[in-house]
Amino acid sequence: MNINPYIDNETDNLKDKNLIQLNQELAKFNPVKKLELENAILDYETLLAAQLPPRKKILPWLPEGGLMMVAAERGIGKTYFALSLAYAIASGQAFMKFEVTEPAGVLYVDGEMALTDIRERLMAIAKTSLLAPLNILSHEWFYNQFEQDLYITDPPVQEALLTQLHHNPLLRVVIFDNLSSLTQLREDKGDDWRNNMLPLMIACRRRGVAIVLIHHCNKMGEQRGTGAREDHLDTSIKLTRVAGDNGYEGCRFKVNFTKARGIYGKEIEPFIATLIHKNNQVAWDVSAIEESTRDRFIQLMQSSGATGVSVTEAAQLLQVSKGLISRLKKECEEEGVLQYSSGKRPMKIAENWVPKT
Repeated sequence: MNINPYIDNETDNLKDKNLIQLNQELAKFNPVKKLELENAILDYETLLAAQLPPRKKILPWLPEGGLMMVAAERGIGKTYFALSLAYAIASGQAFMKFEVTEPAGVLYVDGEMALTDIRERLMAIAKTSLLAPLNILSHEWFYNQFEQDLYITDPPVQEALLTQLHHNPLLRVVIFDNLSSLTQLREDKGDDWRNNMLPLMIACRRRGVAIVLIHHCNKMGEQRGTGAREDHLDTSIKLTRVAGDNGYEGCRFKVNFTKARGIYGKEIEPFIATLIHKNNQVAWDVSAIEESTRDRFIQLMQSSGATGVSVTEAAQLLQVSKGLISRLKKECEEEGVLQYSSGKRPMKIAENWVPKT
């Protein structure tokens, strides 16, 4: 009779009993802390009387400890947007049409571009001296130091990032450019995001450090992957191509706030941003949607020649409403830019109109 299986089984049982007993003894020295929720719940009167520090804002739509995402299709200018944002925050200069409340240190984490390209772009963006740190964590430099790829979802990398933030309290903003190149998550799995990336973001928020995520849009024009990414965001911005642009005009896009917690009205109205290159420097030109549409409307009229364009055709070509085209038509007729036309007659440039130079 083979009694070895019986002996092995009894030995395993004894080990289990000893382990349980050991855990019970350890629990006496390390008791589990009991949560008394009464100490954490505020009644209405206590809430009103509580001395709560005001939540400072770095930009009107980016509070300290805020969580934000910028999504756009590839090649539209996400990195120029992100680098310009980083330099504006660290220098205290305005970003596009928004004032920076006070300079703050920025850690820019890049997972895609060559370090030489980042340097060239920052040199072109820079107009004034920095008033706070602007640090770069490049995937390229990271690999040269550690011979491994940079993934912000790796626990050791997350621990190292939090340690850096602890030792460098002037760093108040972290920009991750971009999620596709810096993470190994399954994009459509909400649990992957909640378990591997969200805890890092919450840990930064607890420290008062704002997070800016740069991400890609899908073919439908929405941020790519799980909607769980947007659940905890304070701000979500989508960059889209301007209707009628063919992509050869350079970095030009519509800035649209799809979520902006606590901000309303004109401050977050959509606008057109165009990157202007001049003398090895770059700067953002900002215009209202209607102003941009008016310019494109007049260009369309000029290119239509003697045949002209109907209101319906212009609305379709510029991807705007017929009501807006009708309003622009009336304004341009009154200013002498267009010939007067009624009904369904095509709109045409006035013969004696001369473009302003």
